[in-house]
Order: sequence, then structure tokens, then C-alpha cells
Amino acid sequence: MTRAADIVCVFRIQFAGTRREVGPFLLAAFVFPAAMYLFANAVAGGEVAPQQSRLRFLAGSIVFSLSLTSISWLGYLLLENRFTGRLKLFATLPLAPSSYVFGVLLFAVAQAAVSTTTLLVLGRALGVQISPNFLMLIIVILLTILCLCGLGVIVAARARSFSQGSLVTDALGAGLIFLAPVYYAPEMMPRALRGFAQLLPTTFAARAVQTTLAGGHAIGTDLLTLSLMAVATLALGFRLMKWRED
Repeated sequence: MTRAADIVCVFRIQFAGTRREVGPFLLAAFVFPAAMYLFANAVAGGEVAPQQSRLRFLAGSIVFSLSLTSISWLGYLLLENRFTGRLKLFATLPLAPSSYVFGVLLFAVAQAAVSTTTLLVLGRALGVQISPNFLMLIIVILLTILCLCGLGVIVAARARSFSQGSLVTDALGAGLIFLAPVYYAPEMMPRALRGFAQLLPTTFAARAVQTTLAGGHAIGTDLLTLSLMAVATLALGFRLMKWRED
């Protein structure tokens, strides 16, 4: 019971930080991904764009939101915890490192639930025809969050300064979207870049989200890959993070 209370306490502390800075969170979670959907849809022909393309754009925007919130925004909060001394304060409390880890991950899941639900409602309002396989969609979202959070933790743990870490998390959060075939088919990419882009976690996430939004479930390879990536990035990230600085 104490461990659960500690996790909830860490979650509430992170949530309080978001309440103070709700503007940047809304930009990362909803405004930028929604704007990208509208832009991609307009380039594809607007109202005459095929439903399959509009479904791809919606899936891409959901993954874009997850990338920005899990890497850029959560990474910013972790950097803030580290470089303002808040992580040292956590270390002085009767709090297990695992409680801090799970509290941060719970916060990331809550962010994703809000952003994904909002974008799904937006897609419905804009006429995107979706018949989601909700169970598989939830699994994909969770694995994507864990994988991307791991990347954010790695950056936050290795950054030499707050400004350097913020720059890297911002670049990584957006770069994993723009370098991956998220809003377009892989065949449209330069051949030299295509092989690299196919290995990015956002590529697997976007393909799996699009499949589940269409009601499909043939995403076994994507789920396995995201699971392995999540284990690797989280294990490395929290191994690198110093609970007590030297």
C-alpha cells in the first residue's frame, strides 16, 4: 500500500507541474499534431482525400502527439527534476527509486490517454471513418509510450546541461516523426533513408495504430518490436539515471 501511495505521490507532483505549464503541454499533445493532420490532409486533397490516407494522417498525428509528450515534454520535466535539484530532494525522501520510475510512467500514460482520446474525437468530427480495435490500440499506445519514455530518460540522464538536454529532446521528439514514414508511404522516401526509417520506433507505432484504428489486429511483429525497444530503452535509461548525484 505504501509503494502505491508513493507512486501516486510522484504522479501528483508531475501533474502539478503540468497544471502550471498547461500551455506547452497542449501544444505538444494536441495543437501541433492536429495542425499536422490538417496540413497533411490539405496537401492530399482535403475533402477528396481517400479515407485510407486520412486514417494514416490521424494515426500519424496520434504517434506525433505521443512522441512530443513522451520525449520532448516528459524529457523536459525529467531534466527539470535533475538540474533544479528536485531529483536530489526525491532521494532524501523515504521513496524507492522504483516508485519514482513508476510514478513518472503513470504520468506519461495519463498524458497519452488525454491526447489520444482528444485526437480520436477530432478525427471523428473531421469525418475520418474509424472502427477501432480498442484493446489492441491501448496495447500499442502503452508500448509506444514506454519505448519513447525510455529515450527521453536516456537523454535526461546523459545531458550535460538543461539547455543541451532540452534541445536534444525537442529535436528527437519531432525528428522521430519527420524521419519516419508516418504521414506517407515508405516508398515515397529516398532509398538511402528508407532502410533506416523502417527501424524507427515511430514507424512500427504508426503502422500498428493505423491498423487498430481500422479494426485490424495483425500487428504481432510491430508489438514484439515495440516491446523489445521499450525494455531496452527503459532499462538503459533508468540505469544511466543517477538517483543520487556525485
